[in-house]
Amino acid sequence: MKEIFSKFLNVIVLFIFINVVVFIFKEFLQLHGFEIEFLLIANLVLFALSFSGFFIQMKALKSNNINAFIRGVYSSLILKIFIVIISLSIYLFIIRGKINKPSLFTSMGFYLLYTSIEVIQLMKFAHRKPNA
Repeated sequence: MKEIFSKFLNVIVLFIFINVVVFIFKEFLQLHGFEIEFLLIANLVLFALSFSGFFIQMKALKSNNINAFIRGVYSSLILKIFIVIISLSIYLFIIRGKINKPSLFTSMGFYLLYTSIEVIQLMKFAHRKPNA
């Protein structure tokens, strides 16, 4: 378990880095039309999704059955898709359809960062595993 958290350290650092950047540039971001709360909540949701997806895929990667790993990847992907859709639906319901495009596109960039770090870490772990 400790090994999984050490592999997940880059995602934790990314989460902290994004929060620090948002708080440092809070006034600048608000001046340019960003919603700070939306960015922080999106960052938290993406961090939780990345953590759960990483955990599911690491558990599946330890299996000797390749189908278990593929199921883990698909389960992680479906989990992420549904949670993001539910989160966006809740956001749209709360704000009554007035989408903050800069914050939404920035959070999409956050998603790409989290996904790329997660994939890089999983590839490193899979590379070390024999027969992977």
